[in-house]
Amino acid sequence: MTRSDQRPAGVDLVDVEIFSRALQNIAHEMGVVMMRTSGNPVIAEAVDFSTFIADDQGEIVAYAGYITLYVGPARAAVRHLMQVIPRDEIHPGDAFICNDPYTTGASHPPDIAIVRPLFVGDELVAWCWAESHMYDVGGMAPGGFAPMALECYGEALRFPGIKIVDRGRVIEDVRRLIETNVRIPTMVFNDIRCLIAACNVCDDRFDELIGRYGLETYRRYVEIGKDLAEAAMRRRIASLPDGTFEADEYIEHNGHTNDLYRVHCAATVHGDRLTLDFTGSSPQTNGFVNCSYATTVGAAMTPLLMSLVPDLPINEGAIRAVEIVAPPATVCNVAMPAPSSSGHMEAGLRVMKVVEQLLADLQAASTDPFVREHVMAPWHDCWPGAVFYAPSETGELAPFLDMNGGSGGGGAQPVDDGLDCAGSLTQPQNSVPDIEINEFQAPVLYLWRRINAGSGGPGRLRGGQGMDYAWTPWYTTGGQEHVFAACWQVPPPGVAGGYPGSASGFTVVAEAMADKRLEAGTIPASLGELGEPMPLDAKHVGITVMPGDVVGMHSGGGGGVGDPIERDPQRVARDVADTAISAAVAATAYGVVLDPSGTVDPAATEARRAAIRQERRGWEPGTLPPTPARPEGRPARVRVSQAGPRLAELGGWCQPRPGVDLVEWADPDTGALLRVDVSVTEEAVDAGR
Repeated sequence: MTRSDQRPAGVDLVDVEIFSRALQNIAHEMGVVMMRTSGNPVIAEAVDFSTFIADDQGEIVAYAGYITLYVGPARAAVRHLMQVIPRDEIHPGDAFICNDPYTTGASHPPDIAIVRPLFVGDELVAWCWAESHMYDVGGMAPGGFAPMALECYGEALRFPGIKIVDRGRVIEDVRRLIETNVRIPTMVFNDIRCLIAACNVCDDRFDELIGRYGLETYRRYVEIGKDLAEAAMRRRIASLPDGTFEADEYIEHNGHTNDLYRVHCAATVHGDRLTLDFTGSSPQTNGFVNCSYATTVGAAMTPLLMSLVPDLPINEGAIRAVEIVAPPATVCNVAMPAPSSSGHMEAGLRVMKVVEQLLADLQAASTDPFVREHVMAPWHDCWPGAVFYAPSETGELAPFLDMNGGSGGGGAQPVDDGLDCAGSLTQPQNSVPDIEINEFQAPVLYLWRRINAGSGGPGRLRGGQGMDYAWTPWYTTGGQEHVFAACWQVPPPGVAGGYPGSASGFTVVAEAMADKRLEAGTIPASLGELGEPMPLDAKHVGITVMPGDVVGMHSGGGGGVGDPIERDPQRVARDVADTAISAAVAATAYGVVLDPSGTVDPAATEARRAAIRQERRGWEPGTLPPTPARPEGRPARVRVSQAGPRLAELGGWCQPRPGVDLVEWADPDTGALLRVDVSVTEEAVDAGR
């Protein structure tokens, strides 16, 4: 009998559930403390942080679901400390600071974590971890993202598990070291103090919990909780078809060259065991897109936690049911000295997206109705970031990280459309900052912030839409803008005949005179009316942005589910009325014809959809590639088009790149759309083979 097959004897599972919820509530309260003690919009507004509690072996026993990707880095940080810090040098009230991808497994250096041991008397029985993105961590790039870096030594100040609090007192030498090396020392160290405060509260609440339950019951219940989660995860895995299934995703532009870097995953299901093997991914690059192995673990686990077992608590049991392989010195397991300051947003989110692709096909073929009902198209899963470094009206230089990047669309599911401005799949409590908060803290004025209409992938269920915004410098003499988008040329695919969502990008309009227009009482509504928009590369460093210039960003959408011409025509009409899509896209992508009042024309719609099916039946003969549900493949009609122009026909967008194609597969008899793949040819992969 395996450990996951055992059932606890003489234990009331309701008691275990109440205890587990109490632990989870402590982890959640840590986050509330951070939001209320930090003045940083990254924490208080965008909820870009995570908290967890581990047992004395470094295994997760409670995880607050702020950002699920950090289950990997959190475990890695605690386990590194247990390996390198002698036990007699760890005391009650101590805390350690971690942000090093190469030792503590951090997602990238701007994500600073505080790790605190939890004691009962003199016995170390648990650990807690509080982490958040910081506005600056030193290094060559304001804000900590360094597209220009060729090695990690230029990226940031790194902490490989250094004691920062000794028996309740902050170590002044460490504080002075940090404040000397960052651009905004007061804000950064205040945020570090908010992490320490969160851990202090955890210590207090944990002590109360042990007082109620006792140490022996605590240990027994956390082991039961882990075993139950593992057993449940294994039952869900066992419902998936056995076999090995492979897919690729691509990291775009490493900050130096516009190359593509492969993220390859082979998912092997054998009974109740699942292996995700990233062997075959590109070697690590000299750009900032590589991620740590711990980040790959968190990114790979996220789709499983969100889609396969969304009803389970997050603890070690769910994680140990899955084996994750990533060879060292690859984009998915970075080694010194390759840079990694955007690793989680580049390689990490591509790891997540490739697992989303594989899992959607596996779940569709599951024997479990619950698993099939929770099939989900890939989310946009790109965090288009931008840092503006300019003096405020007082002359103080400070980096401004625009957290509106957390606005990509969610993937559609069989039950409904994807969420608009959902962020990344790994951020279940994602938010975007209030515009006024950004304008209060940074020298910017927003001209608009709205839904990026048409960015969700067309389908019977439509992908969620992204965001479109623009701002101009305000009360500043101007400064430098760095931008970095991870999904620019290779859009997120749909499922079961759904189309990909749009990609993300940035645009600058120089000499737009936005300030003068506003003074004259004119409120611009589009970049085109301000001047000649200049599209930026996915990674663009050191753009001079002066008063009156305008910076725009459009984040993309999630993938669609099902053939778009099977969407309810009345829903399409509502989409047009809501300006989610245009009337032209309604006809082109969905085969729905509207009269001048916006009402569906049934006869014209029926004729239009019949014409689309007939056109598909005239595509080239082909064979649909095997899937978990149909391993032998099937005859089909196929059309291959370059992704950029084809998405534009459907109302979407991605930056055109030769060799990045949409492959549309249709039933040769009915003309129903069976599948739409995003294909990247070998010729398009310029690096990392």
